[in-house]
Amino acid sequence: MEPIYDETYGGKALNLAPIEMNGGKKKKKKKKKHRKSHEAKTITKRIDYVLVYKHREENSFESADDFEEYSREKELRDRFQEAMVTKERLEVQEETVGDHTYVKIHSSFNRLCKEAEDINLEMPLKGAAIIPNKKKGCIAGIEKRLKTDDELDFVSAPFCVQKRNVFDGIDNQETFFRSATRSYLTHHILINMDVRESGDKRDNDSMRRKGLPYMILRGIYVDGFILHDESVYEDLDEDERDAMRKESEKLGHFLPDLDHRERDFNITRRDSRFDMQRTWVRFSKYQPLWKIRNYYGEQIAFYFAWAGAFATYLWIPMLMGLAIWGYGLFLSIENYQDMVDDKGKQRDLMEELEANKSLYNLSASDESLLANLTQQLEDESLITMITDAGLTVFKNSFDSEVTPYYALVICLWGTIFQEVWKRKRVKLAYEWDVDNYDMSEPDRPEFYGTKERPDPVSDLPDWYYPFYKSFLKFMTSFGILIFMALLVIMSVISVIIYRLFTEALLYDSDSLVQLLVSVLISSLLNSISILILGKIYEKIALKLNSWENHRTKSTYENALIVKLFAFQFVNSYSSLYYIAFFRDQSGSDSFLGIDGLRDSCTDNNCMSMLSLQVFVLMLVKPVPKFLKDVILPYVIRKVRKRTCCRKSQVKDLDMEKMSPHAQYLMRERNKPPVGDLTLGEYNEKVILYGFLMIFSSALPIAPLIAITVLLLDIRIDAKRLLWFNRRPVAFIASNIGMWFSILDFINFAGVVSNAFIIAFTAQWGKKYSSVEKLWIVIGFEHIVFAVKFMIMYIIPDVPSDIALAMRREKYQVAKILEDAENQPPMKS
Repeated sequence: MEPIYDETYGGKALNLAPIEMNGGKKKKKKKKKHRKSHEAKTITKRIDYVLVYKHREENSFESADDFEEYSREKELRDRFQEAMVTKERLEVQEETVGDHTYVKIHSSFNRLCKEAEDINLEMPLKGAAIIPNKKKGCIAGIEKRLKTDDELDFVSAPFCVQKRNVFDGIDNQETFFRSATRSYLTHHILINMDVRESGDKRDNDSMRRKGLPYMILRGIYVDGFILHDESVYEDLDEDERDAMRKESEKLGHFLPDLDHRERDFNITRRDSRFDMQRTWVRFSKYQPLWKIRNYYGEQIAFYFAWAGAFATYLWIPMLMGLAIWGYGLFLSIENYQDMVDDKGKQRDLMEELEANKSLYNLSASDESLLANLTQQLEDESLITMITDAGLTVFKNSFDSEVTPYYALVICLWGTIFQEVWKRKRVKLAYEWDVDNYDMSEPDRPEFYGTKERPDPVSDLPDWYYPFYKSFLKFMTSFGILIFMALLVIMSVISVIIYRLFTEALLYDSDSLVQLLVSVLISSLLNSISILILGKIYEKIALKLNSWENHRTKSTYENALIVKLFAFQFVNSYSSLYYIAFFRDQSGSDSFLGIDGLRDSCTDNNCMSMLSLQVFVLMLVKPVPKFLKDVILPYVIRKVRKRTCCRKSQVKDLDMEKMSPHAQYLMRERNKPPVGDLTLGEYNEKVILYGFLMIFSSALPIAPLIAITVLLLDIRIDAKRLLWFNRRPVAFIASNIGMWFSILDFINFAGVVSNAFIIAFTAQWGKKYSSVEKLWIVIGFEHIVFAVKFMIMYIIPDVPSDIALAMRREKYQVAKILEDAENQPPMKS
């Protein structure tokens, strides 16, 4: 008799009515006394992947062409699902909810084992746990309180079906593969499927691999996603979740009693998502990197590990920057006090002149000048004086005689951070068993060839895209990038012209009005321009990258990363480079040939303006993300809580009529996809890193702003990944990819930029001639680069304990596998 399956959402069994899979039927019991022997056995199976297509009735088509198109899609979909069952040995079940049909896919243990062997997935070996050395001392005690991971690391080896008895946990097929690993392996199976047939029409489209990406691209399936592990906290709002978290903290690792919710969900294991919620969103705990890796995969875990390391290693530069800023603030206050004293003396002198005009024989022009100066002093209001004083002191507090030394420290810190991250990456890659991972990539479904040739490996016909066409498209994309960069420069010039015109128009106005209308609004306009142009180019870059017809996903992503960073570099830093190096300090009366517009720095000091602009940009850049990820969800949640409209009530009633299983499917599908999380997040953090490294001499408090942004952003991303977004595919990665090379480039640009800022922009270099300034630049660069290369040479890329552990693991793996050779192979 065929078994009946009881579905599982993301990992734990639910008490749902049994639903047949693959057309299995329950046999009718004829005799009550034989009920026990004839009853179908209920088996709990996990849903590893869900595909969705739109269900249409036969009478819903508007035309014959519409019906024919749907028939072609249905034929290809049936062929794909048949291949899933017959060729790939996947188990498929369909369930119609509303207008859509959900295709629930379960991968059998044997099929997962085969796929794990094909991609050389490393799995832990029996009896080969790595016991960490216990640390002692005060630091160890502090780390123990901050620690969040308690997972045990194992010696691992590439999985082999014939030797699977040597792997830890192989006896329990339900838990041997983590839920994230199961979904990733299933995803890998689906994207590498190919349902092309010899009878298909021979054209560009016929040469594309017809796997899951192709099916979604062509609309055969409208959606595909992975289910979150179910959580009893899914339906709770933020306040209830926080209350539960605080209650669970009092009980240690045990979860609080949730009464009927816990019984309804039949939870027998720890709640994965809430377990991360208890630690990941807290500022007083380390990130649970092992738990993140186990649930979201190595690619996302490496991003959070890098962001956490970035924030951690900024503490020393932050403290040093605060000390230097405090010193500069003290000097700025003293200088301002001297200026106030000079103004007081000037006022006393004018009062004396006013009282004794007849004694000094003042001319009519002198009397007019004296009257104007006296009127200006009388017109200054208290608010204007306080605002002017505060801004002047703040702007001038960032530039002092210790600026060059702080810039030197930050430039060297960048190299130290890169070297420390290399070591941490090696450690994590070793512990997560991805240090030797290399995956063969299938072609992107969007890729098409225009010429045919024999494949050099299989000798089968293979279509390829000629190099000259790729080169022409690359040059076109490069030209568009240059055009967009020119638009950025034009926007910078437009903001400058606005500022100069307002300064000219408001020359006789109150200084507070001049500050608000001219300086602050121009800085905000520049920031808004950066944000808008960045969003526009992001869409253009996606179109261009798709048009370039990259063959694999990695080449596509690398090309997109280069495009986005190149533009963001120009977009984010062009106005700062203008202020630092090109803003006219000579006091000429024209700007770009426009007479009467004078763009000179106050007191021949552009450093204060540069500091203010960097400060504004670092504060404004994270605002859109904060609004989108925090403010908007909060407002929506409050509105939903306070508003009970008829439409939502009807929708809730419709949901109540559905089975819990259907409700869960719909709720998961309605969550917004996370998209390419790492691409967007790395791009934001790398630009932040650029503000810190390239203009470190201009803003000593930049590390403080960066730490604040990073700590908030990590917690915001954690919450949305856990509760608000779909579960992403747990992709495997062994590093942060091309972003490491981009960080190296920023470090290089930071050395050169800071050398020129110190010599030509900072007040420290004003006392030197032009030739001496060039020697300062050359000396600074050579000293920094020499020390950087020395640091890179001294600090090994692989920690000594990890290098020893790798050697020991290599020996243990060889011994365990050699012993397994003498045992008979296991049957599949």
